[in-house]
Amino acid sequence: MKANQTKPANAVLQLKSVKDAAYQFARTGETSQTIAKYIMEQDPSFPSELSKELKADLSAGFMLRAHELWGIDEYRLGDTGVFIKLGNTVDPNYKRDTELKGIVQFNVILAMSMSQQEFGQLKNKNPQEHAIMKDWRDKFSKYVFNNIAQLKSAARLLINADKPRERTANKNFTEALNDAFDTLDKRAKNAEARGDETASSVKFRMARDAFFNTYNP
Repeated sequence: MKANQTKPANAVLQLKSVKDAAYQFARTGETSQTIAKYIMEQDPSFPSELSKELKADLSAGFMLRAHELWGIDEYRLGDTGVFIKLGNTVDPNYKRDTELKGIVQFNVILAMSMSQQEFGQLKNKNPQEHAIMKDWRDKFSKYVFNNIAQLKSAARLLINADKPRERTANKNFTEALNDAFDTLDKRAKNAEARGDETASSVKFRMARDAFFNTYNP
């Protein structure tokens, strides 16, 4: 498997002082809100809802940046049939031997181009490649999740900018537990839908019921 090499865009922000850092941070927040505003104009249901179409478009954009940041991992196949990692194309200290043959490349674009079915089948066909691909896919899923969370946060700041802040009564501990379990239940379902093998919504609900059967003040 091979992928085209690209030059990474890993420009380092040079900060001169805490004052300069604060200035740059404020600019970043303004940029985030400008982008969030544009997304909301394209899809008025965001951030309360995230359609499949919007998530696909966002993920495609996140993938371009992830590829710039993470580059391409290069391996060679050892004499015993085990992949030996040589380095990564974004590492300035990595220089591949041009005479070396049989280079195998992996990157986020390649990993995410596989359907869930193809990825599952790879586990039996080539466990080594499956393990490498899984690392890329898991890393990108987390990257997408975090970026969407930040985008939603920026959108909500815009929505609530002119609203007066309302104080709410503190919830009792049982109410807080229910809210926490509701949130985790949704996360379990979403993780299961993404193919996370560690997630099981059914087992989670069983564990939740067992917890409340024991904890019943």
